[in-house]
Amino acid sequence: MKKFFLHSFVLLALVFTGAAVMAQTADEVIDKYIAAIGGKEKWKQIKSIKMEGQVEVQGLEIPFVVQSVNSKGTRMDAEFQGSKFIDITTPEAGWSQNPMAGKATLQPLSTDELKVKLDELDIQGAFVDYKEKGSTVESLGKDEEDGNEYFKIKLVTKNQNETVYFFDLKTNLIYKQESTTKQQGQDVKVSVKHFDYQDTDFGVKMPFKLDQGGMMLVTKKVITNAPVDETIFSGK
Repeated sequence: MKKFFLHSFVLLALVFTGAAVMAQTADEVIDKYIAAIGGKEKWKQIKSIKMEGQVEVQGLEIPFVVQSVNSKGTRMDAEFQGSKFIDITTPEAGWSQNPMAGKATLQPLSTDELKVKLDELDIQGAFVDYKEKGSTVESLGKDEEDGNEYFKIKLVTKNQNETVYFFDLKTNLIYKQESTTKQQGQDVKVSVKHFDYQDTDFGVKMPFKLDQGGMMLVTKKVITNAPVDETIFSGK
């Protein structure tokens, strides 16, 4: 009889433990994350941002500059061996210049390419006021990787872009995000790990290293709410 009650107790403990974990899903996990990166009110004060850094790939270091105005436009400029790389996104259109992909000058993005990049216009954070922005979330439970536990949440934005985020249960920060994008007509799974979280000049926290499997995006400097000439988003 004692063994029966012990077994029953263990089962109940597992059930209630699981229920407690599930109770953290979605909004509670998201709230802890937002608090960990500086708080909603702080992020909502960000109107523009400029980031400088470098892409590290195959032993090479390619400097870049990203300039963004919330909900209006974002532009990335990089240069490698005399070739210029430019990426521009606005709510209505986007352009790309990539000599290695046969784009020697700025070329307009296709409808599908623009759809994927529209979410980049939100520089205040995808999870800040996500409901008001027209996004939805879904809890996918727990997962383990590299000896750590993570909580998985799927975010679907108003543009119907889906991304699965892995939240570190110890730090409440995002460890990894996974999405599927189209490259040359094929669906390609993209996984990006977030490392080296630091406080910016504005007092919010963000990852200064993004690892996309063999390619590392390293941020060196962040300037918040500095004036940005919006004509740089014209695609000219």
